[in-house]
Amino acid sequence: MLQNNTVNSEFLTSIWKNLSTAVILLDQQFRLVYANDSASELLGLGPKRIINQPFDSLFNYHSIDLKRIAQYSLYDGVDCHQHRADVVFIDSRHAKLTISTRRINFASSQYILFECRQTDDEIRHDQASNQMHQYQAARNLIRGLAHEIKNPLGGIRGAAQLLQYEVDQQERNQCAELIIEQADRLRELVDRLLGPNQLPQKSFANIHQALESVVKLTTLDNNDNITLVKDYDPSIPNVYIDQSKIQQVVLNIVRNAQQALVDGGEIKIKTRVNHQHRRPGKAPKKTLLIQISDNGPGIDQSLKETLFYPMITNKESGSGLGLSIAQTLIDQHDGYIECDSWPGHTEFNIYLPFTD
Repeated sequence: MLQNNTVNSEFLTSIWKNLSTAVILLDQQFRLVYANDSASELLGLGPKRIINQPFDSLFNYHSIDLKRIAQYSLYDGVDCHQHRADVVFIDSRHAKLTISTRRINFASSQYILFECRQTDDEIRHDQASNQMHQYQAARNLIRGLAHEIKNPLGGIRGAAQLLQYEVDQQERNQCAELIIEQADRLRELVDRLLGPNQLPQKSFANIHQALESVVKLTTLDNNDNITLVKDYDPSIPNVYIDQSKIQQVVLNIVRNAQQALVDGGEIKIKTRVNHQHRRPGKAPKKTLLIQISDNGPGIDQSLKETLFYPMITNKESGSGLGLSIAQTLIDQHDGYIECDSWPGHTEFNIYLPFTD
């Protein structure tokens, strides 16, 4: 094992040079003062052609936001991240990079440390995976719709056939009522697929009052072997929400957790404030986090990627519309919902923005 006195500057330099991540150091004028071997390989330029060159001259084109990096990383000392930045190198290769930048202070001077990673292969893999999940979800949607539509259509057809031959007025009325009933069932299915069609009626409200209503409802039909734990942050200010719609979302998730805990367990509802929450493609903002977690068996791996698609369910009598509707309701609040699950743990995180 290496001893502390053997970790000298030469050894550290060797580590920097051999990192698989491309590392670039720029001065305050965005001129390159250092690049490790991975950076030289990524740029397709030898060390002599890199050092002291302006950053822009290393590319034929790039979409890296240098103004933002100068403002946040260089002047404010805040780390910056940019995902899937488009670049065209001097040798005309095109790539997408993930960029992370940090200010480095050394010898009364300031520098910008760039860490670059090419993500083209990851993006292609994600796209292929997403296409497969979308294909499977589409097939499940079609199968679910076929199942839901087939039964009422059969009833309508049978009733219509009886009407052809039935003379008794009472029997004819019963057949007509059956047709109307099954037609209404189909219309209800279509309405649920389209999602909520009413705009939220928002007002400033205490989120914990809304959650307490859910707790009371779920306690009424809760089994004795399921424990409901509340972990609220009492300092959270009022939020601008439609209470009934947020209650509908949380109630759906809690009831799903109850159904998953067939052998008992614990459901926790937690609230927190995230002061600098980052969402891909959007600026950091202050958000309210509502987390519903359970210690059940976890979500089936085959359902994870399509969990919020309509008609996706592993329940015998489930419609697969609950989480799809929940996502729509949260979207109406300019928030978003995500899920993470592994054996022994499932959590849904709902993020709602604060309105000043």
